[in-house]
Amino acid sequence: YFALAVAAVAVAGLQRVLKSPFGSVLAAIRENSDRATACGYDVNRARLLSFVFSALITGLAGSLDALRLNVVPVEAMFWSTSGQVVIMTLLGGAGTFFGPFVGAATFLVLGDRLSLVMADSYPIVIGAIFMVFVLFLPKGIWGTLIGGFHGR
Repeated sequence: YFALAVAAVAVAGLQRVLKSPFGSVLAAIRENSDRATACGYDVNRARLLSFVFSALITGLAGSLDALRLNVVPVEAMFWSTSGQVVIMTLLGGAGTFFGPFVGAATFLVLGDRLSLVMADSYPIVIGAIFMVFVLFLPKGIWGTLIGGFHGR
């Protein structure tokens, strides 16, 4: 429950930062960094601060996971862990706030259910599902739900 409370506070804080003027600067840099520079924003400083926020949230998540497990497993530093995070983000919707949460839940539930049916070959099925999502739902699950198939 402690980890859940800390994660909820972190998500609320991150959402607050993204709704602030700094979040608007980050959105402007994402869309067109040259235009943001022309408008007078310090693009390098904003990118550095966004990297610091990202490292803060990532470090918090890693420390909470280490507290939960009482150890840091070697598998946490394997290259496929980074790939799983990218898959979760793209499944849920990369351009949305709650999309990665939806993608993580979908990925974990799908992996759990498929591993019961097919013990060793379930990553192939998850990869095929991921390719279908990338081809036919490029905005992910959450992005499609809030924006429709054609976008708005």
